[in-house]
Amino acid sequence: MRLLFLFFLSWSYLAAYTTIENEPPVYIDPAEDEIPLYNVDEELRGEDSVEQPKPTERLIYLTIEKVPKKIYVGQIFPVTIKITSLKKHLPYLIELEGGRNIKAIREYEYIRPHAINHLTYYFKATGSAIKLPAFVVHYEDSDRVYRTESITLNAVRLNPPKDFSGILAKKMELINYQASSYEEGDNILALQMLIAYGNTDDFRLPHARKQGIDSMEGDLNATTLLYYAVYPSDIEQIEFSYFNVTKNRYERFQVPIIVKRSSVSTQSNLDPQASEFTKFKIAATATLMLIWLILWIRRKGWIYPILIGLAGAYLVTYLIPLKSVCIKPETTIYLLPTEQSTPFMRLYQETTAKEMNHNSRYTKIQLPNNRIGWVKNEDLCSY
Repeated sequence: MRLLFLFFLSWSYLAAYTTIENEPPVYIDPAEDEIPLYNVDEELRGEDSVEQPKPTERLIYLTIEKVPKKIYVGQIFPVTIKITSLKKHLPYLIELEGGRNIKAIREYEYIRPHAINHLTYYFKATGSAIKLPAFVVHYEDSDRVYRTESITLNAVRLNPPKDFSGILAKKMELINYQASSYEEGDNILALQMLIAYGNTDDFRLPHARKQGIDSMEGDLNATTLLYYAVYPSDIEQIEFSYFNVTKNRYERFQVPIIVKRSSVSTQSNLDPQASEFTKFKIAATATLMLIWLILWIRRKGWIYPILIGLAGAYLVTYLIPLKSVCIKPETTIYLLPTEQSTPFMRLYQETTAKEMNHNSRYTKIQLPNNRIGWVKNEDLCSY
C-alpha cells in the first residue's frame, strides 16, 4: 500500500511540469514590423539631416594686460597685450580692427612665435572718447581668428598756454640751436630737439612766419627732430612749452635768436641786417688803431704794435670781400645743410653768389637778392 502511494506521488510531480512548455516566455522577441528603441532617433532625423560639429579646441588666448590710467588728447600711449599660443612653434599674425579717436603709431610687422608673448603697441589719442581697436590674431596657415573685446577710454583735453608747442611727451630736450639771416627783414632759427614718446608731427612754434620739420630720425623712445622757423629780424628771443606727461606739468624753453657771423679763413660773413653796426665797428676799430699808433710813436711801448696788429687783423675780416662761387642751373637751395632739409628755392639759370661757409657736403651761399641758404657742393660750377 505504501509503495503504491509513493508511485502515485512521483507521477503527479512529473505531470505538473509538463505544462511549462505551453506557458508564454518572460522575454518576447519583437515582431518584424516593430521599431527597436535604439533606432528611433535615427529614423526621426531622416536621411538628409546634418550632424552637429563637435566643439573645436581653443588654441590662442588673448588678454589686454596694461592700459594707462590717464590719457591726454594728443598723447602717445602704450597698450600691452598678452598672447598665449598652444601651438608655440607656429607663427601668427595680428591685425587691428575698428577703433575710434585713435591712431596706431607702432605695430608689429613680424612676431617671433613663442608660447607666451607680451607685446606693447603705441597709439595716439586723437579725441576724448576713445575706443581701442580689437586685436585680431590668427595662425598664418589658418582662417580661424581670435579677438579681444573693444575697450572704451576717456582722454583728458588740455587747456594749454599760448606758447604751447603742441608736444606731449615723456621728455623733450633742446640739444642745439642756431640762427642765421634768411632774407631781408627775416632770420631763420634751427632747433635740434630730442623727444621721447612725443607727438612730433604736431610740433609748432608760436608766431613764426614760416616753419616746419627739416628732418627726423631715431625711434619712438628717442626721436631727434631738426626744426626750422622764420622770424622777423627784430625778434630777439622766443619761448615755447611742452606738456610732460610723466610729471603732469608744462615745461618751457627760452631760445635767443642771435645771428652768428660765419667765416671761412679770412673771409667774413656778409650780414645785411647788421650792416650799420658793422660800419660802426669798422670805424671804432680804425680810430683805436690811430690812437695806439700815436701812443706808440710818443711812448715807444711794446704793447702798442701788438694791439695795432690785432685790430688790423680784425679789420681784414670785414674789408676783404667774400669769395664768389658759381652755382649750376636747376640747383635747389636748402634751408639747412642736412640730407632731408627743406628746399625753399630753385635756380633755373647759372648764378653767382657769395660763399659764406662750407663743410664736406654743403656750401652756405648768399644770393644777389641777399637770401641765404645751402647748396650741395656738387651743384657748384667747376672751371
